[in-house]
Amino acid sequence: MAAPGVYTPSLSPRFAAYVRDYLMDRGVDPEPVFDASGLDYKHHEEYDAPLPVERVGELFERAAAVTGNRFMGLSMGRNFHYESSSLLIVAMLAAPSVAGGLAFLNQYDRYIDSGITTSYQPGGAPVVFTADLIHIGDVGMAQLNEYLMGFLVQTLLTATRTAVPLIKVTFKHQEPDQTEGLRQFFACPLEFGAPHNSICLPTEFLEQPFLTSNKLLYQILANAMETYFSMGDKTSGFVATVCRQIMLEDPMVNPDSKRVAQQMGMSTRTLRRRLAEEGFTFNGAKNLARERRAKYLLASSRASLTEIAFELGYSELSAFSRAFRVWVGETPQAYRDNIRALLD
Repeated sequence: MAAPGVYTPSLSPRFAAYVRDYLMDRGVDPEPVFDASGLDYKHHEEYDAPLPVERVGELFERAAAVTGNRFMGLSMGRNFHYESSSLLIVAMLAAPSVAGGLAFLNQYDRYIDSGITTSYQPGGAPVVFTADLIHIGDVGMAQLNEYLMGFLVQTLLTATRTAVPLIKVTFKHQEPDQTEGLRQFFACPLEFGAPHNSICLPTEFLEQPFLTSNKLLYQILANAMETYFSMGDKTSGFVATVCRQIMLEDPMVNPDSKRVAQQMGMSTRTLRRRLAEEGFTFNGAKNLARERRAKYLLASSRASLTEIAFELGYSELSAFSRAFRVWVGETPQAYRDNIRALLD
């Protein structure tokens, strides 16, 4: 457990689903592997509580040990179950090209996986995309690092249906005893003990079209994620960061300012002062986060109005409906009906 006041980097609970699929494909009961890592393999929905990076790293290492596969992380990336993809990956695959897919991943993954920092430099030669895990302690991250790079390359291969012209792939962990599986898959120079996990690509590959592209789906999901995470034009700077943290909290918990401040590594007084500098109270930021989450769920899910009300922390549908009318000027059902009519 993290110490009070310390931000805990986390990963999407979908990572649990990916390990579950890998184990079950090989006839391995996932439950004892998950139990040993302090995780529940049945809780892997996108709205479940996020998973601490250290727990996921430990889970990957245990899964590799149980299956006797030194290249388990790479194997998971190569044999990824795209039917289990998160909305982020579905949207990425619907992008028009390599450039669009990488840009989308770089823009939104930080909000879904706070334990991963990405960077994307499309103007460089070569083009470099990095994905680094934020973790504390001595839990091994080799399998997870190799999964991230393997998955990224496999996704580009799946979307373009052409060989990915890698110039170099780098890993933050030290070189393992066995590397032949990695070298065969990436087919390019590998560097271990590097400052970042990264893939390096020629600039011209960015123009390669995605054969999985779906313009309408991409626009719908991009708009939904922009609404859900980026707060549109109504916030900037610190307020947007607070709203994102509120939305990343366990949806079954109604976070207060103390909790959010702890997760952001600051005092409650500092949180409130910085919000005030942008003209917001904490309750104002929380209502804005609720408004954006409500719009997202009404437009993108089949959840009932009562379920959405509970998701947002309201004990009664009537209270949610009153709040939504104040935010938007119409009832939740009217908003849902209007949005769906536009998409039909």
